[in-house]
Amino acid sequence: MKKITSIEELKQESIYDDRKGMAEFFILLNFNLRSSKRIVYYPDTNTFDVHNEIDDSYEEDLTEEQLRNETHIVLAIENGAFFKYDF
Repeated sequence: MKKITSIEELKQESIYDDRKGMAEFFILLNFNLRSSKRIVYYPDTNTFDVHNEIDDSYEEDLTEEQLRNETHIVLAIENGAFFKYDF
């Protein structure tokens, strides 16, 4: 697993790729539980799509501000608890 340390790094790790699809990440929770997410970043529009594995919910076209205010992703990055799966 790779720790994501900034939004810029998240962007680089989740740029859309037709061959790979969405990149897979997780938030490390208490007791080593994980909240898995699939994320794609679109540089042309500077937006993210997030698929939350826990409840199969999907958020589209999130700006950086929305990513910060409407998800726990940025908080997890800032607290050293956001990782990319190594597959």
